[in-house]
Amino acid sequence: MFFAGCGKSFAKNFREYLEALLGFAVLALFSGCANHPSPQQTMVDDRYLVYEQTYKAYTEAEQKYLNLLFNIERMPEEEELWMMKRDQMLELLQLRDLMLQARAELDDAVQDWEKHLQEVQAEAKKEQVKQYNPNFPGRDGQRTSPGQLLPGEVKGKNQRW
Repeated sequence: MFFAGCGKSFAKNFREYLEALLGFAVLALFSGCANHPSPQQTMVDDRYLVYEQTYKAYTEAEQKYLNLLFNIERMPEEEELWMMKRDQMLELLQLRDLMLQARAELDDAVQDWEKHLQEVQAEAKKEQVKQYNPNFPGRDGQRTSPGQLLPGEVKGKNQRW
């Protein structure tokens, strides 16, 4: 087992952290799908929640580590404090890796969402532009039929359309 040498408290805390993180991710997934129109935005929201929770867990573990260092400075002969320091340091390293991985996933999700937004904007822009008939030059290319009058044109008496 991976946590065999790390101490019972670290394995227990880490397992509880992962269970809480999974619970938040599932909650965010179900609540996010009902409120957001695009799956890319939902993914960004989910990844942000995961990153936020890992960052929070990392800062809490860092605070515990600093407290342990303070206690070791006051009581360097306590062997249990040194073991707790080692366990806390391992937890910090693993949480840092998880936090960095969550941040990378968040960055990837944001990039996917930006690509999606650019595609949507391009499609909207494409629909706004009138399509011209490439067979006719200039203003005649805007006509959809030979007899169509364009805005501003008036049918003259001598025209036979």
